[in-house]
Amino acid sequence: MSFLGIVSILLLVLIALCIIFAMFHIIFMLLPAIIVIALIIWLINYFTKGKDNSSANQKKTWNTGWANKNSPKHKRKKVRDAETKDVDK
Repeated sequence: MSFLGIVSILLLVLIALCIIFAMFHIIFMLLPAIIVIALIIWLINYFTKGKDNSSANQKKTWNTGWANKNSPKHKRKKVRDAETKDVDK
């Protein structure tokens, strides 16, 4: 391998290392901002939830609107002319 080949490979390695260093530097510069944003989101969640939901182990029930406690449940009609057969095992 010639001298110019070795120099070109070293320049490519140097450029790749500079790019990798810049990316890690950007990530470490953004780390405090990410921590502050996470803290703000946690504070908003902490102060907006009610006092009765303070337990983390409490089971939450979600009301989707499909089941209303005041509405009567729909009952099935009785089956007409139905026959049953025994299942052989």
